[in-house]
Amino acid sequence: MKTNKILIVIFFLLLIIENNAQNTYNVQPGIKNNQIVLQIVNTSETEISLPKPLQRRGIKNLTFRDVSKETITLKPKEEKEIKYIFDVNYDADISKQDTIEFLITDNKTIHLTKQFILIYTQPKEFKLEQNYPNPFNPTTRIRYSIPNVGTGLALSTLKVYDILGNEVVTLVNEEKPAGYYEIEFNATELSSGVYFYRLQSGNFTQTKKMVLMR
Repeated sequence: MKTNKILIVIFFLLLIIENNAQNTYNVQPGIKNNQIVLQIVNTSETEISLPKPLQRRGIKNLTFRDVSKETITLKPKEEKEIKYIFDVNYDADISKQDTIEFLITDNKTIHLTKQFILIYTQPKEFKLEQNYPNPFNPTTRIRYSIPNVGTGLALSTLKVYDILGNEVVTLVNEEKPAGYYEIEFNATELSSGVYFYRLQSGNFTQTKKMVLMR
């Protein structure tokens, strides 16, 4: 008598998250080292081989860091854990949500699918982060976040100044909705030295120092 190959999958979510509803989770953009653990049990009487990594869909704003391509073999009644580590992109669109779908398959038949929804949380305060890398040559990246200001949009400017306080360049000058932002600053035409970058949005102003080193 032929025995069907049945897989039972238990999903453990070890994220820096808040549980919002069944299969729905709030995650903050920029958080790294989130972890999903799949606990897979082979309840059949025959050995089963699964590809690794399991097929995943819906990861637009996520960067998975597992790189193993090995096949996972489950003996009859055997149980194994499969871990996936991922980062949430800093500039994830907080107005949208992502659905991650895991497909449990042996490359011939899809035995089971599992979905959960990630909702990206809004920043709670204005924040200007230290540029990276710093010192830099000739490019660096600057991150900043804007909370909900009630009106929906906040006029924001991000400018770079030299050591004497002269404006060098305006990187941002527009109304921005709440969210997390990242911009590249290219200093190819500038000489080595100390520069300052300043974020202004509403009543918020913050300035940080960076060093261009040729």
